[in-house]
Amino acid sequence: MQYEYDAGRAAAMTRPSSQPMNRSELYRWVMALGFCAYDMLLYLDTHPDDAQALSYYNQCNELYNSAKKTYEERFEPLSAFGSQPLEDWDWNDGPMPWEGVK
Repeated sequence: MQYEYDAGRAAAMTRPSSQPMNRSELYRWVMALGFCAYDMLLYLDTHPDDAQALSYYNQCNELYNSAKKTYEERFEPLSAFGSQPLEDWDWNDGPMPWEGVK
């Protein structure tokens, strides 16, 4: 069974609005793209020769990395191993995950 590539679904992964996302919108966007990339990674484990799925994975992964970098530049690192070099230790400057977005 080959992965059915849906151009409409792929196009929906980009956000056409010119207005920047707020913190929670961007966080949800990063998580959705991460899920997309990971889901495609699992699919490719069982369908390694599916070129369309590989292309879709690469698209998800590129969008994920871009969105993650944007979030970390605007707000704070998403993990202890952030994509930006550290100038100072500000890991706990933002709200803790259990505190919610302030």
